[in-house]
Amino acid sequence: MPLFLLLIILLASCSEDKLSPVPSFIQVDTFSFQGAGPDSTGYPTQRISDVWIYVNNQIIGSYTIPTGRIPVLADGKSKISIQAGVYTDGIRKSRVYYPFYSSFEKDTIMQKEKTMLLKPHFTFLPQWKGKSLKKPFTFYQDFEWSDSGCVKGDAGTVTPTREYHQGGISENLYGKRYLKLTTQSESDIIDLTNDVYLPLETNGNPVYLEFDYKSTCPIQVGVKGKVGNTAVGSVQDLILNPNEKWTKIYVNLSDETGQFQTTVLAQRKPAYFRFFLRTIPGPGAGNSFCIDNIRLLN
Repeated sequence: MPLFLLLIILLASCSEDKLSPVPSFIQVDTFSFQGAGPDSTGYPTQRISDVWIYVNNQIIGSYTIPTGRIPVLADGKSKISIQAGVYTDGIRKSRVYYPFYSSFEKDTIMQKEKTMLLKPHFTFLPQWKGKSLKKPFTFYQDFEWSDSGCVKGDAGTVTPTREYHQGGISENLYGKRYLKLTTQSESDIIDLTNDVYLPLETNGNPVYLEFDYKSTCPIQVGVKGKVGNTAVGSVQDLILNPNEKWTKIYVNLSDETGQFQTTVLAQRKPAYFRFFLRTIPGPGAGNSFCIDNIRLLN
């Protein structure tokens, strides 16, 4: 090979090396999650599926856990932030970071070609109410001591009963008790709601209803709203498919409560809501809906 061709190849190789920065790597194989216990944030059920990763306030991306090695163009002192991601409404294509979980923060030194293995810890974000930090829930019920706050809805013909978890369900995860509604006749309708109207956002800010459930029949989820003292109507969010195993779901109600914003602005009065979970009419006898660890977050 002529000398001048060899020089050209060497110079081109050096130019490519300069144009290709060497990354550092982040990897998340698992995480921990723990509420502060049944007296504060309830039993630690969750369905975190992925992580949203930021480095130096720049988003790197959203990754399913375990993430594998994630290349990051950062070197030296860096701040890593990780948000917990969930499936909204149980839809795998609808992934968001959950705004009511704390973010994992770490100040560290990133090194080129080195992998930083992280195990983020998430919990519920407390909220300031007055001058003190309180539970982040507008409504919460785990049915350990009572079914207070949850009642048969207007359309319901089935009375809720508290039952004991069985079949190897971990008490540390779900607690001991849950609520069950079972149809006895062909005309029975399951309709569960909270007993008082609660103030929720209507301006597009996050509003979520999360709970653990299993069911032998489809269940409608939605809200009933009023503005001031005037009932405005009901809005359905989605229909849950039957599921024989306990499943956590995060229902985004922001669009549903947002449908009341025009009335709120016109009347200059706040909006109040009750959630509902009910069967499509005529589920048939012998069907049941079980629910636990209800949290309404706003």
